[in-house]
Amino acid sequence: MAVHQWVGWNSMQILIQPWQARWPMENYRHSFWPRLVIGLALFGICTWTGKAWFHAAPPEPKSLRAPDLGSPWQSSPSNLDVEGDQLVAALGLSQDPKSVLFYLQNLNTVPSDEKLAAAISDFESDDFPVRQGAEKILHSGGLPGLALLEKAAKSEDLEVARRANDCAATIRRSRSPALIGALARMLVREKEAGGVEALMGLGGQLGVDESPLFDALAKHLAIFYAEGMGESVLAGALADKAAHRRALAAATLGATPEWADRVLPILDDNNSRTRLYAAWALVRGGRREGMPKLLEGLADAPPVLREEVVEHLYQVAGDSAPDAPWGPSPEERQAFGATWLGWWAEAGPGLGSITLGPRPFLDRTLLVYLDAGEVAALDSNDKDVWRIRKVDFPLDAEPLQGNRVLLAENQGGRVCIRSHTGRILWQYAVESPIVAQALPGGKTFIATRSDLFVIDRLGNRVREWKRPRGEVIMRASALPDGGLALINMRQRFMRLDAAGEVVESFPVMVSTTGGRVDVAPDGRVLIPMMHQDLVLEMDGAGQEVRRFRVAEPIIAQRLANGHVMITSMSEQKAMEYDAAGRVVWEYQSRTSRVTRAIRH
Repeated sequence: MAVHQWVGWNSMQILIQPWQARWPMENYRHSFWPRLVIGLALFGICTWTGKAWFHAAPPEPKSLRAPDLGSPWQSSPSNLDVEGDQLVAALGLSQDPKSVLFYLQNLNTVPSDEKLAAAISDFESDDFPVRQGAEKILHSGGLPGLALLEKAAKSEDLEVARRANDCAATIRRSRSPALIGALARMLVREKEAGGVEALMGLGGQLGVDESPLFDALAKHLAIFYAEGMGESVLAGALADKAAHRRALAAATLGATPEWADRVLPILDDNNSRTRLYAAWALVRGGRREGMPKLLEGLADAPPVLREEVVEHLYQVAGDSAPDAPWGPSPEERQAFGATWLGWWAEAGPGLGSITLGPRPFLDRTLLVYLDAGEVAALDSNDKDVWRIRKVDFPLDAEPLQGNRVLLAENQGGRVCIRSHTGRILWQYAVESPIVAQALPGGKTFIATRSDLFVIDRLGNRVREWKRPRGEVIMRASALPDGGLALINMRQRFMRLDAAGEVVESFPVMVSTTGGRVDVAPDGRVLIPMMHQDLVLEMDGAGQEVRRFRVAEPIIAQRLANGHVMITSMSEQKAMEYDAAGRVVWEYQSRTSRVTRAIRH
């Protein structure tokens, strides 16, 4: 689009936006006055420029080649990996495996309680070298030292409190799952088998709230085992006197067919956490004997493990999944586990494999009927599998395993998960959500017109983004590489990298708020342009790749088979287009706008 045309469009937006504010979201277009304003603005701009404000459509492109959806997203290291590498660099550790091993072994050597207590007292000494020596001792204090330091950090003596806080921060960094993971990766890369014993030793210092560190240890012990290192150490630890060694060994070996039988007796271990990790490993390996113990311990499981187990259960259960509301209180967690125990007693004997494979394709279509306030799942014959009523203006929806659906109920002021009966299983209060997207580990990406953030199942914000230049958000998606795609009220598409920096930006003609932006692994973006009766596929530079002629499109989304699903506002219809641009499926409602259609 020429510069003068784009300036004209922005000028028109200045006229239109005050009217948009009076008609919420996708409803504003039905009123007379906004239509009149749009018409007058278009007339004025066309007269001023002597041209149309939007280029006439070029000839249909010869090729309607769809993007390769099988191609991977550009690999991006996880935030944990990046943090770990940064901590290694800050410590000044060399890449020499012997140095790394020595560092880990030192972490396992904790001074006696008496020596740690004496060092705390030395913080009050008038002798500077004595205070420095006390810091050195406490830096290697591990979990016992951390408990003493947290108490000393509350001292009224500011010098004592400062030194205690500094030492506590050093210990926390040394026990960071990110750091331990980075060091373990170095040892695996260098085939340093002594790393197995070093990691097992660290497990002896785990606190009750340090499940992320346990998970990091178990994850990297499994990598050592897969690389053919440490089997004898792990096997011996199954019968160790120390509960943490039994738990780490069971978590590593229980999912393997070679060692599962040896792990079975640990289901009766006298330590509840050890029983839990043994049961989870056995279930992951397909051993049904582990399921009852896993469900019995689910209420007290660490949050990360609980989320992994719950998602596993929903995939295994499928349509037989129970209506089990999730809540954070001990009583709610107990009730949740008891419901699943009852399900296992009834449905378990008839189930096939309990191991997880790829997410099954059900050939169902999730539809959102915006005006009716309904969400339904249709089978391959377009018949209702289930239908939920009284949903409060859902601007985003996502089918979840176990006949559940994640919803952004805009006028209800909540993001929630509902079962196929409509029962709310989990919810998070947020004003006017426009996007709710499920992420791994039980996390949810949420967008409002002014906020972009991720929450865990407890409702804690675990990540937030600053809006680029404080823009008002119209649509957004969390991307697999850790970045974001969004469209703002100034009608610009933006792609942010994992660090939150804008890496792509170009103008788009999107005029409705709510829902996501579809971005392919190769960077191509689907842009529904309602007032132009057009869906454009654009590359990362904002150049047109292909187009679809659709009356007032609302959402355009790629399907796993490479087709594109588009919903039409004026026709109250959903249509599936193949790579050649032909309609191969459609569904029309007589009573409501169909604003979302998701094949799964």
